[in-house]
Amino acid sequence: MPRRYGADGTRLWNGKTPEEFTEADAYRFMAETEAVLQRKELMDDPAQPAPASGKEEFYLSKKDDVLLTPEQIAAEERRWLFDAPIAELAEVKGVSIDEAVKMRTDAVLQEAVVPITVSVRPIEPQGKLIGFASVNFGGVVIDDFKVVDGKNGIFLGAPSKPDPASRTGYRATVRIPDRATQERINAAGVEAYHAAVEQLVARAQAVRPAPIKEQMAEAAKQAGKENAARPAPAKAKEARNDR
Repeated sequence: MPRRYGADGTRLWNGKTPEEFTEADAYRFMAETEAVLQRKELMDDPAQPAPASGKEEFYLSKKDDVLLTPEQIAAEERRWLFDAPIAELAEVKGVSIDEAVKMRTDAVLQEAVVPITVSVRPIEPQGKLIGFASVNFGGVVIDDFKVVDGKNGIFLGAPSKPDPASRTGYRATVRIPDRATQERINAAGVEAYHAAVEQLVARAQAVRPAPIKEQMAEAAKQAGKENAARPAPAKAKEARNDR
């Protein structure tokens, strides 16, 4: 983060003194200063009408004389952070090339979405425990997640191991502090659990023997087909032999 004060106590802007400003720094400093003054004027004069758009507007660039909204400024900041040349990002932020590279890398990693897939092994319910799962985080597989049927629905509990010092007697071996990631894991776990149960049911139905009545009916039906398929002379000969 850029320093706010110099060694002699001088107030800095983006880590720079006015003497160190580039042309881009000067434009941005003037834009920010005007924005602050406009906000102050509006606060000091309640009768001052708001902009027609209902949003605060101010100049981003005196050079281009372009009036931008905060949303447009945010878009420009995003362009600097993700799309602009590193040299431009470094100049705008008042940092070195290495620091600009780190800023961009951190931003890209923060926005990257790690693919999550879950495979589940259902078990006979043991209280609320109904299965175990393996979670694949972008190629890193973690086993022994617990599939739990809680009061708010199915969710995946983190793997754990015995710990006498813990209040519950167990300690989680995997921590997921990000709630959004936990929700993605739960959603994938619910889908995987239901799919695994459906596969087990289909497999059981395929190998389960039919009831005795169905077997007898099927045997009689098959015998009727075989009898109908035999030649008529053979049937007559069998009838004479029976006499």
